[in-house]
This record gives sequence, C-alpha cells and structure tokens, in this order.
Amino acid sequence: MITVVMAATTGGVLLTGSAAGSQFTRADAEQPVYGPATTSPTSLNPLWSHASFGSGAPLTTKGNLVTVDADGTVVGRDAGSGEQRWSYEHQGRFCAATYYADVLVTAFDGADGCSDVTALDPTTQQYSSTRQSAFPETMTLSSTWRHTLAFNPQRLEIWRDDLVRTIEYGAVDAPQEAGQQPRSGCVLGSAALTDARFAVAERCPGEGSMRLTMSDTVPEDNRVPEEIASGNTGADDLWVLGMSDEGTLGLTRRGADWAVEWFTAPDQYTPVLRLPGEPALLPTPDAVAGDLRQLRWFDGQTTHAFDLDAGTFAWSAPGATGPGLTGGWSPDPEDRTVRDWVLVPREGGFVQVDHHTGAERGWLPAPEIDGGEAGSGGDDDGNGGGSGTVTGLAQIGDILYERHGGEIRAYKMVS
Repeated sequence: MITVVMAATTGGVLLTGSAAGSQFTRADAEQPVYGPATTSPTSLNPLWSHASFGSGAPLTTKGNLVTVDADGTVVGRDAGSGEQRWSYEHQGRFCAATYYADVLVTAFDGADGCSDVTALDPTTQQYSSTRQSAFPETMTLSSTWRHTLAFNPQRLEIWRDDLVRTIEYGAVDAPQEAGQQPRSGCVLGSAALTDARFAVAERCPGEGSMRLTMSDTVPEDNRVPEEIASGNTGADDLWVLGMSDEGTLGLTRRGADWAVEWFTAPDQYTPVLRLPGEPALLPTPDAVAGDLRQLRWFDGQTTHAFDLDAGTFAWSAPGATGPGLTGGWSPDPEDRTVRDWVLVPREGGFVQVDHHTGAERGWLPAPEIDGGEAGSGGDDDGNGGGSGTVTGLAQIGDILYERHGGEIRAYKMVS
C-alpha cells in the first residue's frame, strides 16, 4: 500500500508540478559517463563549435555538454561529436541550470518568478524530482556536489540533491512565518556555500558597513536560519568570492583601499592580497572558478589564485581572460585525480601553469575551428547581468570546452 501511495504521489507531482508543460526528448540509449582528464595536454585539436545562450563556464555533466538554445530549450550533446542526444523544453523563460549529484537541475519562469524547478538524470534521461516555490524573477545557481544555492538579491534558498529545501534566507512572503528570519529589509549582495555552511554579504538598513553572515547549510528547521556568526565588517563594499568550512574569502573596499581578505568571523579578517585600486571587473559568478582547495578570481586583467584551506594568496597570472580550469577537476568527490595543473585562458590560447605555484609549464595555442555552428547565443545568462568579457572553461574527459560570449568551442586535449 505504501508503494502504491508513493507512486501515485510521485505521478501527481510530475503531472501538476514543474514537469507539467514540459517536453523531454530522450536519446536512443543511456549516455556514457567519462572521468576527468588525468594527464596534462601538450596540444589541442579543433573539433567543433555551437551557439549557446548563457555566460561563464560551459555547463557539463559526466557525459554531455549542455547548451541552451535562444528559446530556452536545454540540449544535451555528445561530449566528443557535439551532436544532439536529448533535449528538454519547458513553458516559460529559462532562468538557470546547474549539475550536481548526478542530476541536471533547470529552473524556468513559472507562476511566481523562477519557480518551476526540475531535476533530470542526464545519463538515463529520466525525471528525478521537481519543486515549485515562489522566487524572484532572476536566479543564479551554484553547487557543491550535494547542495545547490539559488540566489537573488532578495532571497536565497539551498536545496538538497532531491530538491528538498534545507534553508530559505531573506525576504519570505508567508505571513505565518513572520519573525523567523534574523533580519528584514536587507539586500543580498553575494553568497557562497559548502555542504556544512554558507556565507552571504548583505547591506542592511541603518548599518554603516557591509554585513557578513555565516550560517548552517542544513539547520533543524528550513524556515529558521541557524547563524554561526553575523556582524558588520567595517567594509564599504564586500563581495563573497568563496569559502571553506574554515573561513570566507571576500573582495573588500574600505574607503579607497581594495583588498582580498580572509574572514574567520565578520570582525576577524586578514588581508591576503592588496590591490592597487578598483579592479577592472568586479566579481561575478562567471569570474570565479577553482576546486575544493583552490579558488581563482579573474579581475578583468589578471587571474588570482588563493588557497582555501589556509586562506592565503597563492599566485597571479597576468594577461588572462578568465579564471581558468583545474586540470582533472570534477565536483564528484569520487573522482580522484592529481589536479596539479591549471589552464588559464589568454588571447589566442591557454597557458598551462602549476596548480600550487602558478609557474608556467607551457603554451597551448587555440586552433581555428572550421565548419562550426556558431551563432548568436546571447552574451548574458538570462539573469540581467552576463559577463561576455569572461572566457569560461569546462571539460569532459579529454575534451576542453571554451565559451566566447554566445559560442562554445570544443578541442581535444592531446597529451
């Protein structure tokens, strides 16, 4: 009886929830699963290119490059050939997508903002789970392997891999939940998360500086945030770049002084990189990349790397066009590779540097790609603030993907 009830409930959710009004065109067979590259490349062979709506690092699963058509159709492509294998369409405007815990999560504009969220298994092409909840009309998604952070300046939510919400933070409309949020009227500037905690920079009414709040990712009650620490930082501006369970890395402006600082508490911080002035590009999600141990930020001219374990500066790569890609990196903790090299994009190609020191190990020119299907995919991410000036990189196995505005280019990495 329990099995029957659960099956009926699941069917009802799929019919009435965010999967309603959608079309999932499946592939003829399960999609392959590839591990990350294990050796550093010595050259690149050109493969193909495709137009794709969005910005930042190309969206990949373990077996597919995922592109987004101008009408919002999400397309899974063969990692090597670039040919379409499956597609997902949903009524309403495309908001955001991310891949974690072996599911692809897409959010579309629904009855109440970016409210229609669906998780798909891209390998078997099956619906995994859905959720519907009120959210503002713009959304960015960022993920660990177990959780994803849905962010907007008004509010944020964190979801598990089954799309169950573990936290809501910020503006909550439900009157029966009044007083459960620690503050009201704050504007959320930026945020980051681990599976244990999340950090958010916010500007609150009546406060003279930016506030930094660190809270549990999974509190006892998802409606009531459990703060680890919250307070004013004394900074005129603060952008959260990333974090570990030991601290939070942020770009600050204190008067005329700009620096990247390591916060172990809102009022306990150490400058780890002082900047000569305002960076050419203020932090956006597109300009930040890295792995579990290293975070890299592209400031519009230079890529800076930081050690997330120690909260220290590691190296800088001038002349970059994006934050780069950790070789052999995968968000899946089961994928274990050496990860001792980084590809940093520059005009005309990529410089390979040592992961720990930033010392240059080689230059990989980007060969011309003929006969591609490049077109106008748009330079923004559907959230009103794309960064067409940032080169985004991703990989599946020995295939490297490079985004230039609305175009994704594929190269085979030859060792």
